[in-house]
Amino acid sequence: MTDRKIQLIGMGAGGIESLPNSHKELILSADIIFGAKRHLEDIPINIKKKSWSKNIRNDLKKIKNLKNKKICILATGDPLFYGVGNLVMEFFSIDEVDILPSPSILSLCCAKIGQNIKDVDVVSLHGRDFSSIIRYLQPNSKLFILSQDKNTPIKIIKLLKDLNFEKSIIYIFENVGRGDEKITKKIIKDCHNFNCTNLNSVFIDFRSSKDTIFYPDSVGLPDSLYKNDGQITKSEIRAITISKLEPLNSTVMWDIGGGSGSISIEWSNIANDAKIFTIEQNKKRIGYIRENIKKFGIKNITLLHESAPDIFETLEKPNRIFIGGGLASDKGDEIINKSLDCLMQTGIIVANGVTAETENLLIDMYKAFGGELSKYSVSNLKKIGKLHAWDQQMYVTQWKYKKGPNAR
Repeated sequence: MTDRKIQLIGMGAGGIESLPNSHKELILSADIIFGAKRHLEDIPINIKKKSWSKNIRNDLKKIKNLKNKKICILATGDPLFYGVGNLVMEFFSIDEVDILPSPSILSLCCAKIGQNIKDVDVVSLHGRDFSSIIRYLQPNSKLFILSQDKNTPIKIIKLLKDLNFEKSIIYIFENVGRGDEKITKKIIKDCHNFNCTNLNSVFIDFRSSKDTIFYPDSVGLPDSLYKNDGQITKSEIRAITISKLEPLNSTVMWDIGGGSGSISIEWSNIANDAKIFTIEQNKKRIGYIRENIKKFGIKNITLLHESAPDIFETLEKPNRIFIGGGLASDKGDEIINKSLDCLMQTGIIVANGVTAETENLLIDMYKAFGGELSKYSVSNLKKIGKLHAWDQQMYVTQWKYKKGPNAR
């Protein structure tokens, strides 16, 4: 590469002619221009053009090795808004790139229907599993969706009907900014078969009813939402446990003895860019966890059908560890000690137990390392004939430990 900066330029639907003259000059003076085929159509033939291959990362590696060339990369709208700019910044520092954005598709579409972008959640379905949308379907919220293709709006409408979001309002944007731009506004219950172009986006203003099905973006969700065989951290204890774990974004969490996956899933609802490793040795429970992850549309959980602590050395070191299973086995002491060895400085470990043997182990750990030792019990009112009585769940002993700077 030369000391000249790469010019990363975002274009609107109007192509090069819609750009300021200063941007046009940068494009036309480049030695090589990279971009998608649609971005390169209006570029004069006397300039060397390279359309992206199927592996853009490989293309960017080649760009990094170019010497004494003025490089221009063309993108759509704001290059950093779910665009190629995010890949570019994996390979180059900001000192090597000038980023010159146009309005994002989100800004353009929201402006056309008078919506403030700060009130809108955004999800991209480009190259992603459709189920990743599920977690964003919340009453009284607004969602902008970058569609995968012409079938995306139809799939969204069917899903919203299935979940009884039929009163919600949907906007379908096609070819925004072009001469054949089209915006369709409908109430979900009135939506029937129709055709869309491949270039479309969707905006939903959610309206719910008493029959609407959704998964609250919170902790301590009802146990009935999770497929399980009884090995599940119960709702109230789950809320306490996640609070004690102090969820943070950009962290690594281990969930040892995943059970139903409820701790991992609700942690993800709070810290959806964290890396979560859920470890479970029981094959049947692995199936339950997999189903629950799909149901909630979670994408940042790595499910491992492995035994603790054998798998620990192969995993990225954690900032948070939850131990919900395995402590009553003959490896219980080893699981905790190796967890402590792997835990990053200032990291937190929380371990729960219900048996007397596990409680004794956690008491020993508290005596050896300090931290917090708590005991919880939850009682629910249960009907007995015509009368009522409190039905007490098993006590849960919980140890929390925060690893100090001088800890092992």
